[in-house]
Amino acid sequence: MSMFRLIKALFVITLVLILQLELFSNIRFFGVMPELMLGLAIASGWHGGSSNGALTGFVCGFAVDLYLATPLGLSALSYALIGYLLGVLAEIVAEDVERIVRLIISIAAIVLGLTLFVFFGELIAEPNLYNKNFGKILVVGALYTGLFIPVLHYLMSWVFHGNTYQGSQRPINSSQLT
Repeated sequence: MSMFRLIKALFVITLVLILQLELFSNIRFFGVMPELMLGLAIASGWHGGSSNGALTGFVCGFAVDLYLATPLGLSALSYALIGYLLGVLAEIVAEDVERIVRLIISIAAIVLGLTLFVFFGELIAEPNLYNKNFGKILVVGALYTGLFIPVLHYLMSWVFHGNTYQGSQRPINSSQLT
């Protein structure tokens, strides 16, 4: 990742982290707030590829871990894995997928990311991650975060591909830019 992309990525991560922790922590639907940082990891995997998705996911998750009472690294592991998987998926899926397909894949990835977070938490015997409200948190959290996925895709497209955004996936490898 070039220095300019790194600066843009850190700016976007900081902005989204502040929005999630300060604004959206008070705007909850059914007691659930959106997982904007997980959405950012998903969008970075989609636009930046598997390695950039994993790196951005790790940074996003680590930033969230600094504020959560869960073990340090639990969100970082989950977000990095989701960013990596979306990067791999973006290389498999055709470049010109419709926005609705990207939105559905992103919402499914949010559900997978939340499930992985709870799964990894259960593996290390972290109490209170899996409870009777887990299904509600998955559904409401995924749909609530899904509202912001187009904006997060736009931001990560700006980070990885420059100033223009045409609503479709761009080539990941520099050899495909011709």
